[in-house]
Amino acid sequence: MSRRTSWLTCAVLISVCASTRTFGRDRDDEEQGGKPASKSLISARQKFFGAENVNPFSGEVRRDKVIISWLTNTTYAVSAKGRVILLDSFVTRLEMAPGRTPFVIRDMVDLRPEAILLGHGHGDHADNAAFLAGTLNIPIFSSPETCDVMQLDAARIFGPGRTVNCIGAVSGGSNPGAEVNRLNILEPVACVTVFKHVHSASVPRDTTLGPDHPAPVINDRDARDAAMFPAGTPLFQNPATDFRTTGFGGSAGIISLFYQVVLRGDNRFSFVWHNTTGPLKENAFGPALFKIMDELPKTDVELGSVVSLGFPTNGERDIILYNQHIQPKVFIPGHVTAVAVESSSLRWKVAYVKEQDIMNVPKDQRPDLEWQVDPNDYLRPVVFDPKDARWAAGEREAKGCGASARDDD
Repeated sequence: MSRRTSWLTCAVLISVCASTRTFGRDRDDEEQGGKPASKSLISARQKFFGAENVNPFSGEVRRDKVIISWLTNTTYAVSAKGRVILLDSFVTRLEMAPGRTPFVIRDMVDLRPEAILLGHGHGDHADNAAFLAGTLNIPIFSSPETCDVMQLDAARIFGPGRTVNCIGAVSGGSNPGAEVNRLNILEPVACVTVFKHVHSASVPRDTTLGPDHPAPVINDRDARDAAMFPAGTPLFQNPATDFRTTGFGGSAGIISLFYQVVLRGDNRFSFVWHNTTGPLKENAFGPALFKIMDELPKTDVELGSVVSLGFPTNGERDIILYNQHIQPKVFIPGHVTAVAVESSSLRWKVAYVKEQDIMNVPKDQRPDLEWQVDPNDYLRPVVFDPKDARWAAGEREAKGCGASARDDD
């Protein structure tokens, strides 16, 4: 038994039963007299995932693809072979009508995700989560501490005594890296692994990287922003509900979760998502966290925060260290519309590439970049074919989520 297989076998498992409602039927349903989906669901799913990827009768998203659509910051709508979830729920500009942000909160409701995964509880990630979960009657997965905040939000939004279904994906009060748990929210399509890692923070300059480190990040608004990227309509405001979370501050906000999704079958295509990137090199839990990342099943796509609160002293070093241990084939940056100034995304890309040079990352060990720019890439579906030979296991084995009859489909 390999070290990776042994580690995953010994991981603490959480078996969480979540709603797995099906939105839509087979593509011949219209001819068979099946019941069509609502126009609002079909419209929202076509808006988020592309009309070419959504059945115009059933609203079903393609079952042979993984589709990732950027909503803003580190919020993504994901369809994993037709199973729709949200990663985070914050919207940088929650506008009253589509403007700079080309959707409104009603579209997020009409999308009908079956679950919301939260990386941590700060408002620029967890806003809108309690509202969406309570409106749709779907679960939130987060830390128990963030769940406590979600219940405060639910009572404030929906009235005294109202709660939402929020499920702790890790143990309350546990240390980062102390447990690696499994969620069954996407079974039998995919296995989801989760563990606690470290929120971004400022630490002293890393002098081991030499005098050129860090590559400076120019974090300001492009002077042409007003002409290129109009701000759009006024922001949505509803004092009676206020979709923002109450948990922006406090310790619960910085308890951060890292998720990996591995498909059953189809080269076991996989992606990871972390909405913050901590200074693991200086953190006491860093070695344990790097070891977990090293022992994860191979990762094909990394959705990770390129922005860290430590960027003034260490630039893009922290995300590159995550890259080196996760070893993704494709990297999609996040957090480029909060902390990062809107329209500054390409400046962060320049700094990221220069930092790779400073850190002497070999060219053949750098992930392909699927860089995203506000607002051009909002709701631009990034489509992955799990059957593509590009996602074959290679050096890092693809198993590790337990046996399944579908693994060899």
